[in-house]
Amino acid sequence: MSAFNKKSAPNNSGHGGADHRSSGRKTSSNQSIPKIWFKLLYFLLVAAGLYFAFMNINPYVVAIKMIAPQLETADFMRLVSFIPIINGIANAIGQSIYWIIGAIFWGCIQLIEVTPIILYQHGGFLKEVISGAESTSQYQVKDGDDPTLKALKAAYNLLPIAFIKNLDRLRVFTYTVDAFVCLSVYSPVDTGKLQDFFWVIATGQFQRINYQNLVLSFFTLFAIEAILYLILNVGKLAFTVRKATR
Repeated sequence: MSAFNKKSAPNNSGHGGADHRSSGRKTSSNQSIPKIWFKLLYFLLVAAGLYFAFMNINPYVVAIKMIAPQLETADFMRLVSFIPIINGIANAIGQSIYWIIGAIFWGCIQLIEVTPIILYQHGGFLKEVISGAESTSQYQVKDGDDPTLKALKAAYNLLPIAFIKNLDRLRVFTYTVDAFVCLSVYSPVDTGKLQDFFWVIATGQFQRINYQNLVLSFFTLFAIEAILYLILNVGKLAFTVRKATR
């Protein structure tokens, strides 16, 4: 009996090891599922971002083409045409120059629009700004101070958050420019004139509005920002899940 028991013991431990390995494989498989979904979601968001980026650039390309005939008659453009290297590059690029210029303008505006989203999602940056604002000594603005001194004190007191405030103000300006370009290209009224759109709104003639172009302009304005916000939050969620499954 004792010999039988001794032989049977290794068999039980072998089954236990197999069960443990099987459980480990299942756990590893379950943990890999979120990674796959996150990668797929990233891919879809990036693809959507590229599509809407094209939609964003296109109005600027159209706007550049509208302005181009006026630029070509300008003295500056005639001067550029006499510069050997520059005019050679311009001739080689051809019509694609409109896309390059449009992409540059769109990139500058888009950078200003999305930078606050990135900064407000960055905990380290926010912590540094808050710490700087609370630790920096503040100068008291007195009634008897010279106006220049008052301005200097006010500017110094706002230094820790001046960049954020100025960026928010600049963001409002760029959104205004962006909306003007989009509504001019994707006109919400049949006349194609932006001033007519405001007249239609003011007089309540809503049946004259081209809602398809209006929705297209809305998506063109805010799609990149929304997609970037989703990408940043998906990244946070992926980090949290990965940290929780360790």
